[in-house]
Amino acid sequence: MSNESDTAQKGVSKIGDLSSRRFQQMADENRELKAYVADVMHRLRHNERLFSRMFELESEVLKSTDPEDLCFTLLRGLRTGFDLDFVRFWFDRSSFIGGHQLEGLSERDLVWIEEGEIKQMGLDRKRTWLVQLSSQNSFDWLTEKDSHLGSIALLTLGDLDRPFGVLGVGSLDRDRFAPDQASDFLQHLSQVIGLTLEHAVAREHLARLSVTDPLTGSHNRRFLQPYSHQPLSQWFGKGTQVVCLYADVDKFKTLNDSLGHEAGDEVLGMVSRILRQDVRANDPLIRMGGDEFVLLMAGCSESKAHEIAQAVVDAVASQNVDDTKAVTVSIGVACSSLNQDIAVKTLISQADQAMYVAKALGGNRFEVSELNRVVANDDEGDI
Repeated sequence: MSNESDTAQKGVSKIGDLSSRRFQQMADENRELKAYVADVMHRLRHNERLFSRMFELESEVLKSTDPEDLCFTLLRGLRTGFDLDFVRFWFDRSSFIGGHQLEGLSERDLVWIEEGEIKQMGLDRKRTWLVQLSSQNSFDWLTEKDSHLGSIALLTLGDLDRPFGVLGVGSLDRDRFAPDQASDFLQHLSQVIGLTLEHAVAREHLARLSVTDPLTGSHNRRFLQPYSHQPLSQWFGKGTQVVCLYADVDKFKTLNDSLGHEAGDEVLGMVSRILRQDVRANDPLIRMGGDEFVLLMAGCSESKAHEIAQAVVDAVASQNVDDTKAVTVSIGVACSSLNQDIAVKTLISQADQAMYVAKALGGNRFEVSELNRVVANDDEGDI
């Protein structure tokens, strides 16, 4: 009987051990499941925050008014919104974006590269590259100032057949952009940034065409419309003296009728070039229509304005059309007063009236608005 009892007890003991191990196994599996769920929830919350920040950044990007403003928005948003230690654009100078100097961006933010460099680096083979950096594994476009970085992600911008740039985002953490990390989010970011930059450049190009005179390359009258009723200080800054030159080609209709429209177009192009040659690139030159031009010069003294007006008159008079016809212009000059903030259109009107006086006196000269204190012309005739 004792043997049977011992056998029974051993059987019960084995069952108890099996149950205990099973409960322990279930407890371990439960802990692993909880840890897995917690990790998944953490990743979901992390991804939710990432996409929330991305949505905010995309919203800001869509508000950008030009490529430079868009780049500033991206640089600022990526650095602050995604805790990055490094953000930099490399743009292909030969691409469509090469026509935009983006002078407001520093070398820390933007480096211009030459045609073919993206392909030479092999960055056109896929959308994103993740690199762990070390003394043995570096990236050639980085400088000594970037040696503190632990890892970097390289996002190729534009169509992979013809990429126009690369965006680099980096971290001190070597594991932040390790090659084994998922890159779905970065690929999405690459496509969004590439498309928004392309659209921003296209929008700016269309906007520029809408306010540009196709014949002379100067601004057209549409460019002036938003500023026309504004006070000068709102456009050029408070306390800034502004000079307006209003130029009109003398007897242009006669010249156009006798020599043809091609010769007339040549004259308009020539006058436009001469008006530009002695002024700053940011001084607005506007073709008002026909053969009339307005040149606005901020921070220009009256005496300097007279010198420029006389130089334009002399330069135009030295030109001939078809080697037979001399061309001359009449110019009106008006200068704003520092103690009276008049509207832009008022200053232009004053110069226009002075131009008609110059025409009445025979043309090939400039006259100064009666409302200005200094009169440039002497009383004897042409200058």
